[in-house]
Amino acid sequence: MMETMLRPLLLSALGTLVLAAGSEAAPRQVGDPELLEQLAPWMESAMVSTRNFGAWPDTPWELRLHPDDASFEATTAAPTARAAAWIGDTLHLRPWEKLRRRDLGPLLRHESAHRRLLDQNLTRWREEALCLWAEGHPRPPDPLPPDPAPAIQARLDLALAAGTTASQAWAYAWLRAWLAGSPLPQLPPVSATTSDPWEAVPSEAPVTVVWPPERLPRTLEVNGEELRWQAGAHYTFHGTIRFSPPAPVSALEGNCRLEGVSAGWRLSWTTTSETWIAAATEGELGAEAPFEAKRALAGVLKAWLGGPRHPDGTLCPLTHCAVVRGMPTAQAFEAVRTAPPWPIPPERARFTGSHGGAPMSPREVWGGPDDSVALPGPPIPEDPWNTWTRQVNPAQVKALKSSVRPGLKPGQRGIRLGASGPYAVESLRLEAGRRFGWTLWPSNACEATLLPDGSLHLLGHGWGHNVGLSLASAIHRARSGEKAEAILADTYPGGALDH
Repeated sequence: MMETMLRPLLLSALGTLVLAAGSEAAPRQVGDPELLEQLAPWMESAMVSTRNFGAWPDTPWELRLHPDDASFEATTAAPTARAAAWIGDTLHLRPWEKLRRRDLGPLLRHESAHRRLLDQNLTRWREEALCLWAEGHPRPPDPLPPDPAPAIQARLDLALAAGTTASQAWAYAWLRAWLAGSPLPQLPPVSATTSDPWEAVPSEAPVTVVWPPERLPRTLEVNGEELRWQAGAHYTFHGTIRFSPPAPVSALEGNCRLEGVSAGWRLSWTTTSETWIAAATEGELGAEAPFEAKRALAGVLKAWLGGPRHPDGTLCPLTHCAVVRGMPTAQAFEAVRTAPPWPIPPERARFTGSHGGAPMSPREVWGGPDDSVALPGPPIPEDPWNTWTRQVNPAQVKALKSSVRPGLKPGQRGIRLGASGPYAVESLRLEAGRRFGWTLWPSNACEATLLPDGSLHLLGHGWGHNVGLSLASAIHRARSGEKAEAILADTYPGGALDH
């Protein structure tokens, strides 16, 4: 595909265009040069007429005119009715034969406004409303109509991010009516099933998952494009987003934002709660886990999602919340839809890799007022974490003592390290994992002996904090033919642990 630079443009008496002094930087162009030349006046006019909506970002950008519909849709994952889409800093356009049949002025003014509003941190629905307004107005509305109810805002955001063609049409119609002060369209019905990415119409509030910078390489390949970290850089992706190794995630669908912060790339993924539960279920269990184990974990995650998150309301894709490695299979979505509605209190909806035959209560691990007890849980024959031993060398013991403050909360299990302590086992385990790797101190169910040379001998059971649903047990029991309901009933009888 040929590449050119969009010539500087300013309308003259002869109808040719050259760039006015001080106007926005020209993009790199990809496509047929002759067709791009026909497009150039429309693009320049749209950029000029939307200047009151915000400053054009000073990062390089690209204008890509696709040769056919298949190329446009494969790159953007856009539905057939959509003619333009931003992917990061590239504006993708359908082939010229399709564009020339559209009203190019409003279309390109809409997309130019998206670019100008990029750094204003607007909610999706509000940004889309301003872009719709920009189609026919040179300045933003002043004032905007009163905000819709929070539930309507959430429904608009979800329809615009990952809804069906019909639900997106509803969102655009709703926003146009809201801007015009006209009667508002009714909410569309919620679909219970999905056969393609444009059919689902989620009714619940969106979930945002954030990968911290330390988890992402400085050079990322996203949808086949190499992105090198740069402070202040930002990209927005919609539809299907594919990441190449060594990224910790393979593919996502929905709405992603990649930001160059001081520590590296920060990736945010906004999706539906159903998609997050399905992705986290397979992230923790693996795609090959038996269906009933997935149903059991999905039931726990549904309950856990109703509890506290990170202070900013987001989730992480790590063991602190739940691991996300990529998009789930159809079986995982089915597991979420059919998960037992087990009435587990959010604060007790926990799971662990393996309890190794030694389940623990929340009070033993974290301390505090929760005095529920751990129910008996026999070890699983093939579980490699049933029993383990470790040796923490003297230098590592010294580092742990200097990093972890002694002291226990009520009921919390602890150990002494010589004359100092007691130290909470959970705090020592987490610090050992962060400093020396997560296999050095596998779980909280352990006995510790300080040896004369200053090293620490550990004898333990399980993998993780040992509280709640044991994933190793769930997999074993599901393979033995047990249903998710029976697995959850033994872990959370009556929906809560016994007192």
